[in-house]
Amino acid sequence: MAKSAFFRIRSKKYSERNRKKRRSYLILVSVLGLALALAVLATRSPGFFAQPVLSAITGSAALVEVRPFWGSALYLRILAQVIPGFKETVPQEAVGDVGLVEDGFIKAGGFTDPRDPKHILATQIPFMVDANLQAPAIVQQVGTEQSSEEQVSEEAQVIFPVQRPLTGEGKVLIYHVHTTESFVPTSGLKFTQNLELTVAQLGETLANVLRTEHGLPVLHDQTIHDLPRSTAYQVALPTIKSLLAANPNARLVIDLHRDGVTRNVSTTQLDGKEAGRVMFVVGSRHPNWQQNYQKAMFLHQRLEELAPGISRGVRERPLVYNQHIHQGALLIEVGGHENSLAEALRVIPHLARALADLYNSGI
Repeated sequence: MAKSAFFRIRSKKYSERNRKKRRSYLILVSVLGLALALAVLATRSPGFFAQPVLSAITGSAALVEVRPFWGSALYLRILAQVIPGFKETVPQEAVGDVGLVEDGFIKAGGFTDPRDPKHILATQIPFMVDANLQAPAIVQQVGTEQSSEEQVSEEAQVIFPVQRPLTGEGKVLIYHVHTTESFVPTSGLKFTQNLELTVAQLGETLANVLRTEHGLPVLHDQTIHDLPRSTAYQVALPTIKSLLAANPNARLVIDLHRDGVTRNVSTTQLDGKEAGRVMFVVGSRHPNWQQNYQKAMFLHQRLEELAPGISRGVRERPLVYNQHIHQGALLIEVGGHENSLAEALRVIPHLARALADLYNSGI
């Protein structure tokens, strides 16, 4: 009697457990079937999931645009809940202002829309670039140090000086995303409000050499963008657009920096004196980056012909650095924070010569 009761209770427990399993399987199959049916329906009838949105221009209920469900904020939020790291857009600091909404879909940094597997993979694989872009044949670089553009940098404690008016025509534009970068042996600071002790002085000297010795039309802008430093590239973008609007014939757009690496990496010998070395940084997370890369490689090779060891090479990074805005955009690092201003200035004549050769080459 006890034995039969035991088996009845045991079989009852197993039956209840099996019913729960069957119910779970049924729910899972139903959800998968519904998802598959919706996917097929969306593919065959894209308008089925379209949702009306008030016109952004008229604001009237009569005129509406039809936005696909796949481009809606709700869809993106759902993906963000189920896919770790997925966000509604690629981070602004990674793509500058490349991101935009086109035909109801997110388009940023070369990833067409949320239905594109590359867009989702990009959230899971750090710094993934568009598979359609070809990698450069050679990337010249020396050592394994990180550029200051890749390091977490402290905020510059400076004030805004009175800006010079942007006047004149120029085919070579020089500006500074990090205008307050200084040279510690000279100023005692990594950043300073005295622009005569910062990379702005490098830019002014470079502009004068290009004008007087090579006859190139140059416009140098000293607007401060690195307050705070973390948003400098976004803040600098309107300046670049303004410069290009006033000078649509610009051939080269130079963002001049000093690096944040150690002195032994950023220093070389020129005519028996210590001088800052030069490095070129190319952002590859935009469609036309290879045009910028070609120019950077030309400058690297020309500098090595003029003074071997003066160039640290070309460093390609899957970011933008605002270089998407012009096919002649260059980010140039001259020396480092442990160099003196005089050491950084010693390389300027060689850099000017290489830039003049690039300008006249027609590349």
